[in-house]
Amino acid sequence: MRSLFTLVAAGVALLALNVGFAAADTIEVKGPHICCKQCVNVVTKILSGVDGVSDPKADAKTKTITFTAKDEAAAKAGIAAIVKGGFSGAATRDGKEFNVALPAVAKGDKAATVTVKDVHVCCGACVTAVKGAFKDAKVTVEGTGAQRTVIVAGTDLYPGVVIETLRKAGFNGTVEK
Repeated sequence: MRSLFTLVAAGVALLALNVGFAAADTIEVKGPHICCKQCVNVVTKILSGVDGVSDPKADAKTKTITFTAKDEAAAKAGIAAIVKGGFSGAATRDGKEFNVALPAVAKGDKAATVTVKDVHVCCGACVTAVKGAFKDAKVTVEGTGAQRTVIVAGTDLYPGVVIETLRKAGFNGTVEK
C-alpha cells in the first residue's frame, strides 16, 4: 500500500512539474536596436535581473530579444526592464501580440531642442543609428555607459514626435521636461 501511495505521489509531483514548465511563456521582442555584442550583453544583463525571467537572448542579426517568462507578471516585468533599459520593439507572447506598455509622451509644445534621457546608446553604431533617425536635426549624444542622453536640436520639434521617432528606430528613453 505504501509503495502505491509513493508511486501516486511521485506521479502527482511529476505532473505538477510538467504543468509548471508548460505554463512558461516565450516572449519575443522584434525591432530593438541591437547592433553588436555589447548590445547583446546589455540586454542579457538587464533580463538576468528580472524575477521569473530565464533564458534571455538577443540577436544582433535579426534584431530580436527572446526570453522565457514563468507567468504574465514576469513577461510584463521583462518587457518593462527592456523599455527602461532604453530599447523599444514589438512584443509577442507565445506567438501572439503582447501589448508593450510604453510611457505615454504628450505631443507637447514646439521646442528648439528635446532632451531624452536613458536611451540605449552603447557604441558608435548606436550613435550613428540615433543620428540617422533624425535627418533634419542636429543630434548630440552625451554621457558614458550603455544609457546616455540624446539631445535633438532643430526647428518646430515636438517631444512626442521625437520619442516616437526613437521608438521606431528601436530605442526608448524618457523625455526631460
